[in-house]
Amino acid sequence: MDVAWNSKYDTGIQIIDEQHQELFRMVERLRKMVQVGADRIMVQGLLEDMVACSERHFATEEAYMGRFNYPDLTQHVSEHATMLTSLHELLARFEESHQVMAMMVPTFMEGWLKHHISDGDFGFVTFLKARNLA
Repeated sequence: MDVAWNSKYDTGIQIIDEQHQELFRMVERLRKMVQVGADRIMVQGLLEDMVACSERHFATEEAYMGRFNYPDLTQHVSEHATMLTSLHELLARFEESHQVMAMMVPTFMEGWLKHHISDGDFGFVTFLKARNLA
């Protein structure tokens, strides 16, 4: 099963869409690496890159939302913090039991990305559109 970007996830905010697409590509790369039994060090490196990419993406979103005084910013920041905690926990568990965790991470990330974009980011987009800011 491919972890494919779908236009239904377009927010209309170019930098955020590009970062979402990058995260989807990373999840797909991870899924393929796991399927072919890639080297543990390579998988761990990609997981670390995914965490760093997520951190950059969250910072971008939060700055953008802050710039427009998005009223749900605090809740969104909290969701980001929860996600980062989960990603760091998954990375730590991977180091202990890499085969099992490597199979779980792509499914976790894909589900989270889809939920976060659909339920979280589109709230911000709706807010911007209602104020003719997007």
